[in-house]
Amino acid sequence: MTGLIPYPVERALEDAAYAQGIAPTRIFALLLPVWRIEFRATITEAAPYALVDRYLERGIAEAGLNTTAELAGFFALDEPLVDRALRALVAAGHVTESSGRFALTALGERSLRDQVRYVVTPGARRELYFDGFGSRPLPRAYYDRKAVTLLDQDGLAAALARRDGPRFQPLPVLRSFRPEVLTELNAHPERERYHLPARIDQPEGLGQAIAHLPLYVVRGTGADGRARHLAYSQLGPRADADLTALCEQTPEIVAACENEERDALRDADQRWIHDWLSRHDLERHRPVALPGGAWRVTLPGASFGGAVPIGKLGSFVVRGSNVCHVWCTDEQVRRRALLQRIDHYLGTRSRVEPADVLDHIARVARQLELGAMNIATLHQIAMKNGKPELAAALTRLDT
Repeated sequence: MTGLIPYPVERALEDAAYAQGIAPTRIFALLLPVWRIEFRATITEAAPYALVDRYLERGIAEAGLNTTAELAGFFALDEPLVDRALRALVAAGHVTESSGRFALTALGERSLRDQVRYVVTPGARRELYFDGFGSRPLPRAYYDRKAVTLLDQDGLAAALARRDGPRFQPLPVLRSFRPEVLTELNAHPERERYHLPARIDQPEGLGQAIAHLPLYVVRGTGADGRARHLAYSQLGPRADADLTALCEQTPEIVAACENEERDALRDADQRWIHDWLSRHDLERHRPVALPGGAWRVTLPGASFGGAVPIGKLGSFVVRGSNVCHVWCTDEQVRRRALLQRIDHYLGTRSRVEPADVLDHIARVARQLELGAMNIATLHQIAMKNGKPELAAALTRLDT
């Protein structure tokens, strides 16, 4: 793992530039405050119907069948099977029984109408996650403890003491959690995606704590000239639409990024880039400001593979929150960079799907301005550049 996020910071910048279409000007390593809220409530969960249960409820509601014998005869099922299913529906609160006759409850009618099996559990305990600025629920993916680390106070202290990756800055919590959010969630339109039960009634708070979620936030300029703030989490080097919207809709986050951006612009000569170039004996080359505020340095082909790793071509140099795009006008060198990236991509995966490789080839070719590229074309380039093993691997994918 590179620091707190399991991929290099450059991968987020490359996604922002080549997949999201923005010109990156800065990248921030932030720790987003997250409320972990534990509560007790009457919880209504939604689950798929068992096939028999759904048809038994339909038989009661739509066909007027309300005894075990009537339902078993109509559906050509064994009476003991129907009886067990009906007893389970009674226990779940979907059906009532009186003198051997069955009727749907309001919960059963609602379940049948919505085509999901609702189960009500009084006094259930739950924990939900909300952002620390607007008490908005986090998506389900952020409950996966194998993929996501929410830092408690000890984890926060350890993270701030780390020196093996970007320095993360915790964002302050300026607002208390709004407890009324728990009942407001009953109107949320995307319950499954946000790990929400079907309904929360009579919630009683049991505890709350602040944790922190590591994020990269790429600030840049879109094609329309507007500033963007794209969020990248531990889930992978693709802009997270939910957390991007959260960042862009939170004035405190935008202001924190803009304040540091203004401080950087005061350093108009971009001394940090000159320092980097000097360390690589490339001080005669000068960075150029691009439209939108991004910076680029163009280097000769001989620089790559020697002073500068060829993997930097078409990517970024990063120091702190500063970024500079690295470029070369020599197409042959860019083709070598493409081969190196595809070779690395194939070499780090035990299994690859041809469609994924094609997608990766197209993205890297676009990043290196090499035009349309397929496996056959790349095979030819690999052979011309003395890469027979890579060519053979590409041939196997194309068969």
